[in-house]
Amino acid sequence: MNVEVVDEAIREQAADWLARCDSGAMSAAEQRALDRWLAADARHRLAFAQCRQLGLMTELLRDDPELNADLPPVRKAVRRRGRWQWLGAVAAVVLVAVTVLLVRAHFAIDYYQTAIGAQRVVHLDDGSTLMLNTDSRVGVRYSRGQRDLYLDRGEAFFMVAKNHRRPFVVHVRDSEVRAVGTAFNVALRAGDVRVAVTQGIVEVKAADAAGKARHLARMLPGQGIDYPAAHPQHNSGVTPVNLEKVTAWQTNRIYFDNDRLEDAIAEYNRYTTRKVVLVGDELADERISGVFNIGDPEALVFALQQGFDARVTENDQRILVLGPR
Repeated sequence: MNVEVVDEAIREQAADWLARCDSGAMSAAEQRALDRWLAADARHRLAFAQCRQLGLMTELLRDDPELNADLPPVRKAVRRRGRWQWLGAVAAVVLVAVTVLLVRAHFAIDYYQTAIGAQRVVHLDDGSTLMLNTDSRVGVRYSRGQRDLYLDRGEAFFMVAKNHRRPFVVHVRDSEVRAVGTAFNVALRAGDVRVAVTQGIVEVKAADAAGKARHLARMLPGQGIDYPAAHPQHNSGVTPVNLEKVTAWQTNRIYFDNDRLEDAIAEYNRYTTRKVVLVGDELADERISGVFNIGDPEALVFALQQGFDARVTENDQRILVLGPR
């Protein structure tokens, strides 16, 4: 298969021809010259088609604030020189700007993630801080008008630098957690979203059946909301939350407050590759309270043995927990 390679000189010629065409002042002789140039080489036709396509993109994005912010110096140069020859250079600048905008809009997302048992603190460009819990992944994309973050999995705590002109929005599946200057925790676990506010005001929106964003909640410090990511209308409503429990992971601890033992063990297993396995249903509904250090299975095993008379068998891969004899 032959691949046509378009060099810079051909691109400049194509941009010049496109500028002449768009000027509306081409003579019949110039049109014949263009036809001959296009017929002379397949690379000419390819370069001209590329310029035409990107020109259409420029038209579609003519109201984009970022593109227009970059163009005044170019327009000034054109007015000063006043010759059509400069239009080719202007077209090239516009096409590059459009390409950069398209790439930035669709691909310029910085991803931060953690492995099982790991945590990470990321200081963002605007002065905000992102803290990731175990096995989590967050994408960050900033534009002039908005700060967008995407929680793909896991849990993260956001300390937001105030900027009323650039809202800070965390996207979780089809919902948005929006703040201006505040601190809040967002977790995505088994398809459920949990939001808790530690400072400031946070608003949550979620897409309805038609895909339109609808207001779900407005929360103050000490408040939170839980909802299934796929069905946000079935939410808990705004409820009080135990902030010490919500933020315990930030100091490498797990806080249980009258939790079902089965749920507590599932929470503990998020932080380790050596899983605790509850064998049978005998202890599943028992309740457990306490604060445990992440990465300290011995303390958890001791609590299970003392509190529930559980039998424990362990090896390098897992810890089996059985009911009393």
